[in-house]
Amino acid sequence: MVITIDGPTASGKSTVARLIAKELGFYYLNTGYLYRAVAYLLINNCSYKDDDLRNPDPLDLERYLDPNKLIYDYDENYKERIIFDGQNITPFLKTSFIDKGASIISASKIVRELLLQVQRVAAQKFNLVAEGRDTGSVVFPEADIKIYLTASVNTRAERWRAEQIEKGNKFSFEEAVNIVKDRDKRDREREISPLVIPDNAIVVDDTNLDIRHTRKKVLELIRETKKIEQRD
Repeated sequence: MVITIDGPTASGKSTVARLIAKELGFYYLNTGYLYRAVAYLLINNCSYKDDDLRNPDPLDLERYLDPNKLIYDYDENYKERIIFDGQNITPFLKTSFIDKGASIISASKIVRELLLQVQRVAAQKFNLVAEGRDTGSVVFPEADIKIYLTASVNTRAERWRAEQIEKGNKFSFEEAVNIVKDRDKRDREREISPLVIPDNAIVVDDTNLDIRHTRKKVLELIRETKKIEQRD
């Protein structure tokens, strides 16, 4: 079974998807981490700037998207991890700088095509909860259940700002709103796999819900749709 959870920046999709995967005993696929990993490797190892990320060198992509070196791993204890050439690079992927780089590189057609197969392999092995911006529309268009999680711009900006503060990065509310709006614009207007509400998706607006109540609501929708029993 494949469950997809898509949505814009700071909609809560990563946290909710992870909790639901744990509740159901499913494998959790954070597709955004793969794009973050590619951006990080190109920036860190090849000194890529924004313009370079828009037009990555195919030879660099061949090197850093080697499936024998770039590995996505998940279990309930270690959560999701990205391993490259034997090194866990996950701690380097959740910064505002890499966030911007991932947004830029995700518009690359060749990058999306290369990562598409990496993402689909997991569905051949596991019951899966996949989250991102195109998991229900492009990666798994035939998914059993599709959720589109969203919230108001102001709510998402405050969530994003709070997350950055926890990491030691300070932004004003106005700065956070502008950053979130800019990310939304890039995601929705890119030519390749833009952010959309997937066909047959259930839209959940969690503007006025905390994570606990959002998790509960999404789980109820999943169980009503597919009659999935509660995990022991």
